[in-house]
Amino acid sequence: MKVAYKSDIGRKRKNNEDHIQADMEKGIFILADGMGGHQAGEVASDLAVKEAYTYLVNGVDKAEDEKEISKLLMGALFKAHDGIKEKAKTDLQMMGMGTTLVAMVLKDNKAHICHAGDSRAYHLREEIRQITKDHTLGDYLVERKLLEPDKVPLQNWHTLTQAVGLTEDIIPELNHIELKAGDMLLLCSDGLTDMLSDEEIKKVLQKYRDDLGNAVDGLIKEANQNGGKDNISVVLVEFE
Repeated sequence: MKVAYKSDIGRKRKNNEDHIQADMEKGIFILADGMGGHQAGEVASDLAVKEAYTYLVNGVDKAEDEKEISKLLMGALFKAHDGIKEKAKTDLQMMGMGTTLVAMVLKDNKAHICHAGDSRAYHLREEIRQITKDHTLGDYLVERKLLEPDKVPLQNWHTLTQAVGLTEDIIPELNHIELKAGDMLLLCSDGLTDMLSDEEIKKVLQKYRDDLGNAVDGLIKEANQNGGKDNISVVLVEFE
């Protein structure tokens, strides 16, 4: 596989609350977007990525089938969830911190993805497809036909129904994708997807398909040109 990744502070924020971990050798890729005052979001995302990665790297070689990898990924998110909640108990400034978390394991010819929150995973072949489902109040209302998409208040699209370490319980979502040579996988924070549509993301990826580093830089540049209202984090993997 080929891999490129980067996290950018954007144009409006004073600090970067996103964190990334990419281990090409083990096929482990993790992205988190933290939230909370007094830089607690930064602490939450960093802790979540570290806890999840340690859990995954210690078990990924032993997980041989989809069921075992799913169990491993779920365990990683629960480990991160518990770690953040315990940390918040030790410091009043850390109370109320949480993070999105999307973790991906590539093994053989499959991508296994587990997430909670609204950081996304995409699959690009001929077309681009959002793999993960955003865990927001807006998506909840639309999915249950309580409101039409154009009637949902803007803030509801950014109100999480699940956040690692913050909501009482999390129910991580699992996805599995059969891969073909040339497939691309993208993990990103909402700092990218709030600034670029899926089609705009696709155009950048196709434009720089032969150079993943330029593709990542191109996505971040476009997001910043469109406002850069949040931190922008991108992990891009091409399966060979």
